[in-house]
Amino acid sequence: MYSGTLRIEGRFRGMLDGTAIVSAGTTAEIAGMVNGSLIVEAGAVAHVSGMVNGAIRNRGGTVTVSGMVSD
Repeated sequence: MYSGTLRIEGRFRGMLDGTAIVSAGTTAEIAGMVNGSLIVEAGAVAHVSGMVNGAIRNRGGTVTVSGMVSD
């Protein structure tokens, strides 16, 4: 379990209570649970196959969702 803000690159399978950020130019798969917001920066790629219990804020990246988003 992580708390706070976490920059994610690659596959994330854990649990986060806070904000997840996918940095510009990186790719991430959210296969775990984020209890907070997901921010996808310009040029980043995020695939949500797990759960985001909050908002996804796309700031110019690419986002695909095959899991669950509750906001």
